[in-house]
Amino acid sequence: MASLGFRLRRALRKLQWERVRGGPGRPPRILTVRTENGLLSFSNMDRIIAKVLYVHRAWEVDLMERAVSYLRREGYLAAPGRDFMIDAGANIGMVSIGMLRRGYFRSALAIEPGPENFALLERNIAQNGLTDSIRAVACAVSDASGDVNMELSEDNFGDHRVRAAAAHRAGRLDEERRATIRVPARTLDDIVDEEPRVDPQRIGLVWADVQGHEGHLLLGARKTLAGGAPVLTEFWPYGIERSGFERDRYLDLVRTLFDRVMLVDASANRFDTLSTAALAAHFDARTDPHRFWEILLLPRR
Repeated sequence: MASLGFRLRRALRKLQWERVRGGPGRPPRILTVRTENGLLSFSNMDRIIAKVLYVHRAWEVDLMERAVSYLRREGYLAAPGRDFMIDAGANIGMVSIGMLRRGYFRSALAIEPGPENFALLERNIAQNGLTDSIRAVACAVSDASGDVNMELSEDNFGDHRVRAAAAHRAGRLDEERRATIRVPARTLDDIVDEEPRVDPQRIGLVWADVQGHEGHLLLGARKTLAGGAPVLTEFWPYGIERSGFERDRYLDLVRTLFDRVMLVDASANRFDTLSTAALAAHFDARTDPHRFWEILLLPRR
């Protein structure tokens, strides 16, 4: 439990956030704070990740710690050299920088398509002294290489998404009204093949947070995943379907590539096996577009 002093400081920062961020018509500016993930800079125009980092001074550190502890305990990180991670949808680097600063991995590949996020990702890598340890790549991760449309969230810079053809239809969150830009997309297999210091046998974890595009990422990562890397990913049925992936196609892909699916509850430090039927049931109950889970996809040994 956090100390009384920490809770008081957090409450004060919560009160200060709106003043620091600025009111309507505020100009864009960069804020920098020291967090449990490292020294991180972020935009005041973001209202989700930026607020969490400013108020709580941490981002998903419990999830990182408990996922790595579970993988070590179960033997997935026991092999010598499993010291490399891939952070797909890296945003401004909260996860990859946090993982390396906490000593969980020695090096990383951080992949981010959003230009503003990518600029901050490079800045954060440098100001944490990790330029030689984290390689930043500016692209979306998908099932084919080429240019794609990326729709931009005005106030949640962690919710920029690759737009599928079906996404032009009206969505539950008005996504079809978002501005779009063209960004390059590459498969994870192509990225790994072209990066001389990335050996699939060294990859201890793929952390994927690509806002529903996870099915496409997995399709383009079959060669890389054959090296035995676990994948920790967001499971968001609404986003997966909006990306153009039907339920059964996603389930078949997961069954083909992985041995087990674990439902992760970081707050309770629980990892529960999720059957294919239970995973399908989550899809069938997809009434809330805000509902998502964290799952750990474990490879065959």
